[in-house]
Amino acid sequence: MRTAEKRVMELLYDEMKTRPGLLLDTALRLLIEQAREHPDDAMKNLIYEKRLLAETALSRPVMKGFKAMIRQQGLLDSALDEEPEDLDNP
Repeated sequence: MRTAEKRVMELLYDEMKTRPGLLLDTALRLLIEQAREHPDDAMKNLIYEKRLLAETALSRPVMKGFKAMIRQQGLLDSALDEEPEDLDNP
């Protein structure tokens, strides 16, 4: 994921984190908060594992639909044009 795209997703999360969700429970919200406060390698690995599990819960068409929707809103267009994708940094 590109650095700019990650930033867009962080900002979207910040706007949505107080709203009730179906899949993102309180424990995961607390983990995200902890990861932001202490982004060490162990925490990054834990978050990576949790992200992989979450991705298996969402179908590819659902995720593509979500990204298409936020692109239509103009949230990703400039972020994606800014830099190449960083394949070494999940």
